[in-house]
Amino acid sequence: MESLPVGLPEEQLISNERRSRLWDIGMRTIQSLEVPEGILASGRDEVYGCVFGRDSLITSLLLLKVYKKTKDTYFLSLVRKILINLGKLQGTKVNQESGEEPGKNIHEFRPGNHEHLTKHLTQPWYVYDDNIMRNYDTVDATPLFLMACKEYFEVSEDAAFLDEILPYVRASLSWLSIYGDTNNDAFIDYRFHQDRRFGGLAVQSWMDSSESLFFEDNDTRPSYPIASVEVQAYSYAAFVGWGVYFAIEDPQYAKILSEQAGMLKKRFIEIFVRTDTGKTALAAGVDGTETLLTSVRSSMGHCLWAAPILHGELPQSILDSAHVSGIVERLMQQDLFIPQAGIRTLSSLSSHFEVNSYHNGSIWPHDTGIIAEGLERFGYTDEAQRVRVALLNSYAHFETPIELFAYGDEGFEEYRGPSGQSACRTQAWSAAALLATLVSIQDSLQNKN
Repeated sequence: MESLPVGLPEEQLISNERRSRLWDIGMRTIQSLEVPEGILASGRDEVYGCVFGRDSLITSLLLLKVYKKTKDTYFLSLVRKILINLGKLQGTKVNQESGEEPGKNIHEFRPGNHEHLTKHLTQPWYVYDDNIMRNYDTVDATPLFLMACKEYFEVSEDAAFLDEILPYVRASLSWLSIYGDTNNDAFIDYRFHQDRRFGGLAVQSWMDSSESLFFEDNDTRPSYPIASVEVQAYSYAAFVGWGVYFAIEDPQYAKILSEQAGMLKKRFIEIFVRTDTGKTALAAGVDGTETLLTSVRSSMGHCLWAAPILHGELPQSILDSAHVSGIVERLMQQDLFIPQAGIRTLSSLSSHFEVNSYHNGSIWPHDTGIIAEGLERFGYTDEAQRVRVALLNSYAHFETPIELFAYGDEGFEEYRGPSGQSACRTQAWSAAALLATLVSIQDSLQNKN
């Protein structure tokens, strides 16, 4: 394939020809990853070539944005299939060894090809009696499932879908209420049970590598449970969105959801919002000792994205409106935002920053794309456009919806992990972010004209 030049002026980077070419790359990727169970997280021959709950759901939410702009029913049918199948994979019982709990959405579903996790590790992962690996070590898939189901129904008005999905929705909401807050502090959190015999993920938010969990000012390991910043925003959006639906169908239940949303927002503003440096920022998380993880991370931008617009009103965010401009300003500073590439996962001012790392300074296209959506949602259209143009520059460089990459003094770098592992070249949520970015830029260009 002929190489695309990079570092171009904006008007050349977003030319019709270039956007058409990138659109074809994104569409081919999504279509190649579609399977009867929904969509694979990465290419079939890559390490994440199976169904992941979190990846599928963020992919779905981004594709719903694409559908709203294009009216291409392919996106609706794919998202419908993803959500129905994820509902069927939802947990039904407590299984400490896999992380399963009633109403909890799955992290990873591997009917086969799981021996690298279930046989060849010092602490192998759990396999069910049917020889399928189902792992539920994710704190965010459940609120993301609720967000995606609500968004799909609003966009499609598919009554048959709603009838089928509502039992799973109620189960997911119950999981948030019963299991999601393990220490009764109002935050949705995760922990890895100390008595668990089988392996799994010690870190269960989207930045799920062990390297991503640390304190800036000491080497003490954060204590369970861990409440991550973006998970609170997803959960708030889930409570608020379904509260509106149940206000007519089940007013008493709607009241409960509204109260949960209100308590979560109150606690979030008390604990997560930081102004001690003279500027507004959000803590990346809080651990079980109520100690803040103060690192400045891109995940704070997800709080702008997870803000449903209900009945044409303003975005319903876990943030107070007074904090939004400060968060936007922080995201756009040069230690996070790279105008040629996107938004870093971790500030370059952090003591743990590494350009070529998995979650400590790398750039993930889906993460940057989500933040651009959030900026636009709150009316920061110029900032959203700058972020999207940066992101297109990275897609043009790699010519594929890559999982993640580094951007250092020499420009773009391929990610290389400590053991030599590289980024997946074909990633579903990266492809969905590419398509969402393109339709948004198209909108911007039409508005200019």
